[in-house]
Order: sequence, then structure tokens, then C-alpha cells
Amino acid sequence: MPAHMLVVDDEENIRTALQRWFEASGFTVDVAPDGAEALEKCMRAEYDVVTMDLEMPRMDGVEAIAAIRNVCPGVPILVLTGFLGRANEAIRHGATKILAKPLSLRKLEEEVRAILAAKVS
Repeated sequence: MPAHMLVVDDEENIRTALQRWFEASGFTVDVAPDGAEALEKCMRAEYDVVTMDLEMPRMDGVEAIAAIRNVCPGVPILVLTGFLGRANEAIRHGATKILAKPLSLRKLEEEVRAILAAKVS
């Protein structure tokens, strides 16, 4: 069964690129443009991993991480951000790992697969 992933980013081109890449790699991928929609999706579906931007409208990534932790305490949340100033805050609220943008899709997939492998073992 393919891993079910949620990609959260306010930039449509980033969401689309990640969705296409991970679907081509065998994942099932849902997308959300902000933390509020990500929280709604997490309340309706079970995800194996979430990638989360930090700077977004409506509900930013830090708020979304804290809210998602309440409904899905075990889901790994991988933060992708160009704003490392809030990285510690994201970790305090439950982010699993922080990765700085830009990064290659191949490197991101390696990180996601490592997190999923650690979750299984």
C-alpha cells in the first residue's frame, strides 16, 4: 500500500511539483494551500507523513503543527521553509524535522523515506 502524504504550501507551483514528484515515486498525495485546510484534511484522513511550509496565510505552519498534533499526534511533520528563524518554534510545537528551502526533490524524497522507515521499525 502506498504511503499517504499531505503536502502543505501556499505556493501552488511548489505544491504541484511535490505532488507530481511523489506520485511518480508511488505515493498517494493530497495537497493543502494553508494550515487551516491541512488541519481539516488531517481530521478526515490518516496520513503517513506531512510536509509543511511555515509562512502561509490563514493559519501558518507553526499554528498548523500544534493543531495537527492534537488530532494526529503520531504523524511525522517535515517542515520545508526558507525562513529558518521560526524553526525552533516549529520543533517546540511538534515538527519532526526542519529542512531549508530550496532543496532538491531527490533529497526531500530521501528524507521522507527515512522518516517513514523509522516509523515502521
